[in-house]
Amino acid sequence: MQNRMLKKGLVIGVICVLILVSLPTITADVENYNNSIVLIAGKSNSTSCLSLWWRIGLYIPVMKRHFFVAANGEEGESLNVLIFSRNNGIATYYDYEDIRIELQRARGVFYWGEKSLLFNHSEPSPVFVLCRAERAYVTT
Repeated sequence: MQNRMLKKGLVIGVICVLILVSLPTITADVENYNNSIVLIAGKSNSTSCLSLWWRIGLYIPVMKRHFFVAANGEEGESLNVLIFSRNNGIATYYDYEDIRIELQRARGVFYWGEKSLLFNHSEPSPVFVLCRAERAYVTT
């Protein structure tokens, strides 16, 4: 009885491994920029920062923060990114609809229309970032 259960478990395990191996893998291009000045302009529904308090849509941090901006390919979302980096020179991403930018230890001017009290909310919301980041990761 235990022998039969062991054989069934082994066959099921082999089938599961074969299925997992046959699945396609999706890889994203991630580029890393150190000590860079970053300019982001466009429209995005997904912008976030840990422990962030927006004031009329504008945020100017005193302390360095981690900041995330993403365009997930939804209708109307697109970002234009310009990065001046010491190690890689100048990098541009023009009119990307599916892009994610992570800024680590960034300080500068951040604006996101979603949190603005003065301007009308549009879908997707406009975003503008001009900052200096110790590390910038761009995933396309």
